[in-house]
Amino acid sequence: MRNVIIIVALVAAAAGAWVFLKVRGVRQAAVKWEGQVPEITSADIRKDKDLVNVKLTSRIDAPIDDVFAAFQSPERSQGLVEEIKVAKVLSGDDKKKTVEFHITTLGQLQVLTVDLTYVKEKSEVGIKTVEGVIDIDGVYALSPSPDGKKTLVTYTATQKNKLPLPVPKSVEESAIKEQFANLMRAIKKDLQLQGKSTADARLELRLAA
Repeated sequence: MRNVIIIVALVAAAAGAWVFLKVRGVRQAAVKWEGQVPEITSADIRKDKDLVNVKLTSRIDAPIDDVFAAFQSPERSQGLVEEIKVAKVLSGDDKKKTVEFHITTLGQLQVLTVDLTYVKEKSEVGIKTVEGVIDIDGVYALSPSPDGKKTLVTYTATQKNKLPLPVPKSVEESAIKEQFANLMRAIKKDLQLQGKSTADARLELRLAA
């Protein structure tokens, strides 16, 4: 009888733990879509010798089609945030564009030319360095929220610094995060100005100011 009671107690504890984890998982999933969030909602940056593996996410409060369209107009990001000084389309169309960026990162101006590849059916935007001190090979993957009013941007990439001197890991991570955050801020502000954002009206006014 004692053994039976112990088994029942263990089963009940396991069931309770499963319910707790399930509820916590639902709550964590809800947090991703509800309320205000920082520009970077998650970050995983790992360095292996001179190669950096990056995974960053950000939530944009606008439908996925509008967010994808904003990515297709990189020139609109120029001046929307102070750090993006120049965003000039050198060539291309709706499927691929070569863009020259002049971006201030950690107080230093960087000039970078990249190819942006647009895969509408997968809701993905590829990015690859053409010219610059950093080799980037990555993709921005867009995922819609359950109600279709918001979009999760997941950026995965490998990056390699071509500077002649080694860069401290902490500095490199900060630069990667800053560049991603500035791009997300620019896209959000672009959508705000176009009236396509579903963000809270008070946040819209603050970003548009």
